[in-house]
Amino acid sequence: MNAPNSSLVFDPILPVPLVILVGLVLVTLTVLAYIKVGSRAGGWKNGILTAFRLLGILMVLLVLLQPSRLEKIPPPDKPRLTLVAVDTSHSMEQTDVDKASRLAAAKNLLQEADLIPRNGIIKDPALRMFEFSGDAAPVPGSVMDLTAKGGTTRFHHSISSMLNSLGANEGAKALIVLTDGHDFELVNPAKTAVLARSRQVPIYAVPLGQQGQVRDVAVHITSYQPYCYVKQKARISAMLRLIGCEYEDIQVELLRQNQVIQTQRLSVEESTQLPVQFEVSEKDVGQYEYEIRVVPLPGEVDKENNSAITYLNVIDQQIQVLMLEGSPYWDTTFLQRSLMRNDKIELDSIVQYAPQKARLIRKKPGQEELKVPTTAAEFNRYDVIILGRSVDKLLNRDQLVLLEDYVKNRGGMVIFSRGRAFEGELAKNDLEPVVWDDTINEKVRLQVGREGQSVAPLRLLAEQSGGLDSVPELIAGRNVVEKKPLTATLASAQGANGGAPVPGIVQRRFGQGQVVSVGVDGLWRWAFNAKIEGVNTLFDRFWDQMVLWLMAGRDFLPNQQFSLRTSSANILLGEKAYFRVVMRSPDLKTKEMPIVFYQGEREVGRTTLNAVPGQDANRLLGEFLPEKPGKFRASVHFPDGTTQETRFIVYEENQEQTEVATDVGYLKRLCESSGGRLLAPGELAKLNAELRNEKQETTPKTRLRTVWDRTWFFYLIGVLFGIDWYLRRRWGLC
Repeated sequence: MNAPNSSLVFDPILPVPLVILVGLVLVTLTVLAYIKVGSRAGGWKNGILTAFRLLGILMVLLVLLQPSRLEKIPPPDKPRLTLVAVDTSHSMEQTDVDKASRLAAAKNLLQEADLIPRNGIIKDPALRMFEFSGDAAPVPGSVMDLTAKGGTTRFHHSISSMLNSLGANEGAKALIVLTDGHDFELVNPAKTAVLARSRQVPIYAVPLGQQGQVRDVAVHITSYQPYCYVKQKARISAMLRLIGCEYEDIQVELLRQNQVIQTQRLSVEESTQLPVQFEVSEKDVGQYEYEIRVVPLPGEVDKENNSAITYLNVIDQQIQVLMLEGSPYWDTTFLQRSLMRNDKIELDSIVQYAPQKARLIRKKPGQEELKVPTTAAEFNRYDVIILGRSVDKLLNRDQLVLLEDYVKNRGGMVIFSRGRAFEGELAKNDLEPVVWDDTINEKVRLQVGREGQSVAPLRLLAEQSGGLDSVPELIAGRNVVEKKPLTATLASAQGANGGAPVPGIVQRRFGQGQVVSVGVDGLWRWAFNAKIEGVNTLFDRFWDQMVLWLMAGRDFLPNQQFSLRTSSANILLGEKAYFRVVMRSPDLKTKEMPIVFYQGEREVGRTTLNAVPGQDANRLLGEFLPEKPGKFRASVHFPDGTTQETRFIVYEENQEQTEVATDVGYLKRLCESSGGRLLAPGELAKLNAELRNEKQETTPKTRLRTVWDRTWFFYLIGVLFGIDWYLRRRWGLC
């Protein structure tokens, strides 16, 4: 590049007449002022002061005139190319352009516009051809050999790659894009256009394909319940993603082991997402495969995503429950009896009815003596611990610390069945989610809160015939003095005389475990119901579901030292599945375990579950990245000789094959923001001819570069006015 030529010109900040007027006013005022000063200072002093002041004013006027250097810049001497990009993502396979695919239509347009020869091999050095989907890459051979194989479309990344392919001495006349406008990178097109505008490369796009919405329903499993008990109700939930199905009815089926067992018909209305759920129960132990499937709609573009599979593990191991009570009451008696006749629960009960006297009840007599736990191992053998009132008569401070560790670090579950469990010194603890007041509100009814609507025991109450108004009212509800952080109110208690409702049942995550506190008295009244025969009363079913709900959130299976869990039963292809093994009792010798992955009966991978430094040593973690969709199982052989497996589904979701409508709006914003425009297919040949006939600019450009904005210039102005001020002070003229 030749060195720029330059000459000195003025580029005034203010109009020249105004600068002259300002100068005349300042000079006049200065002269008049120093004529007055001269009568006191003398002739030669007055002349020096006037000279310094006038020189300072002259320098200020010079700044206002803004002297600048006019530089002539010769045009750059570098080749300018035409960049052409063809979209090769899956959506370009759609056959909606004159009964041909969008990609085939793009190839025909390139030939008709004389951009490529019939054989598709580019020989023109002024033309650079790209294919793009997730990224852009030069076309190495014939354009006619391109296939729509890209799994996604990322415009911002692809256009950035194409622009960066230009060398330091290369420019581009334009970037021509043949595409349907799909972008899954979700970058604002104006931001992408800035990249092109900064390189002075306008973008021209030829949209291919039909506009408007297509029709598609996709099913995604949203619930994951690692296991449930025999005859326990479990919910299988999914979210339906709907495109182009407004105001239609869709049929949803639940399949168990490939057999349809339930059907729902849903009205879509204006929804783009629609939840669906089914309730199931199993009478036998085992692992069951469930599938939620939507009957395909007429004209639906992708029917492969109309179903999703999940697994339900059904167990019958008895839940180990410990009940501690220091001040027995009706609630304690009825709860103990209910748990004793529950065939899912193995109950140990210790009820102190007088000083140093306790009633010990064990549902299944064992060789070990029944006593209040005094070690971490003794607490850990229980799945759920239920506390009544005045439990400080049974536990001391050290045992309370072990109980807190059982919940916080071992994932234990504690239910405060009668409000505040501890008195005196032990009342101050981190375990209880709220501090209940001693004042009570008589005759209350429970109201299920928003956070409790998905909780099984409270959902059971709400689904009673007549709702909660049909069940007997409770004796009393307590006020809350303090509510710990992250405590959720599952149900509130409303007094018969009105007033503000108070918390009735609350729940809180405490470390790895959970605590629930019941602040109402009189649940035993639900055990009397003339409409219910036998022992299956509302009271029995409420506490049965409460224990099962808490167990569903725990890592451990009853009576097992080790527990294998996966992050989800449904893994999107390309994402990792995460696994963990949790040990019920600490075992510092076990620091790793191998885990093997199978697809069908074929082993597809193995890794090692390891303890993470700085975290709980009793949790071993690992991950697995599936390479293809399908049904998988993970198996771990434990040191105690047992083996556990967990199953999961890897599914593939390709929006390139479902959201295939041409996005003209995106392309229009992209082109216009870059200085280009949207092209009709017939305009491509004309644009190509214009670009070929475009002559390189030979007229030199000019630019102004100011010459007054230098540090010394401002120092000089300051010095001139400073000397004037200093001399007037020295000569006593101020």
